[in-house]
Amino acid sequence: MLYMLLPLNQHFDSGFGAVANSFKYSADALDDNPQGAGLNSHLPVSFLYRHAIELYLKSGIILLHRKYLIPYGDTPPNGEPSVLVKQKRKPLYNVHSLDPLYAEYRALLTKLAEPLSHIPGTSPEHWTLPSELDEWIATIEATDESSTFFRYPVTKDAERDSQKSTIKREGIDSIVERMHGDGPKVKAMLMINDDGEVVDAFSHDDTKSKDVIVTLRDAAKMLHDMHAMMSYTLVGGR
Repeated sequence: MLYMLLPLNQHFDSGFGAVANSFKYSADALDDNPQGAGLNSHLPVSFLYRHAIELYLKSGIILLHRKYLIPYGDTPPNGEPSVLVKQKRKPLYNVHSLDPLYAEYRALLTKLAEPLSHIPGTSPEHWTLPSELDEWIATIEATDESSTFFRYPVTKDAERDSQKSTIKREGIDSIVERMHGDGPKVKAMLMINDDGEVVDAFSHDDTKSKDVIVTLRDAAKMLHDMHAMMSYTLVGGR
């Protein structure tokens, strides 16, 4: 791809896709070697994937508007990018929620279905977003609407924050029961008093965080491939 060797400001999409790639590749590397980031490695991995997804959507929006000369409301296609948020256009750079970005991206592909169907080397299904991506984006948005959940220990949602850590308080009876079950190995820390009595207990469980990462990684991979195809077929790899 030509854009790999060009400065970001020379890219057709202003560099959004290339930077998205950097975040995705970093997430891939960390996800393949999670022990390098400690017991809460799912947080940086998830943030990197989540941010890559946001940038891929912004890249696609900019590229399609510029390529097909579609204005942003009253703003020309080469003007400041924007997206519809609750019926009002807001600057693209200020929007971090995936829902409006994905809605704009999907709407553009639908609007341009006819001209895109004639792009050499592609077929209409290449430009059709699968229902799986709809579900993945909805799941990610429900977890991290403002792109803060994976970045900070505390957000505005205290209940959701309580599920963020892979280390959670758990009753000793529950821990012992799981230790004698057929499930995965139990990692736990017991705090005892001077009499040897357990006064508190914590266990490590990354099952849910791994499920989230699978969704994030799959969505990032699909949008990565879409970006590569759009760059190559629509703007000569720029």
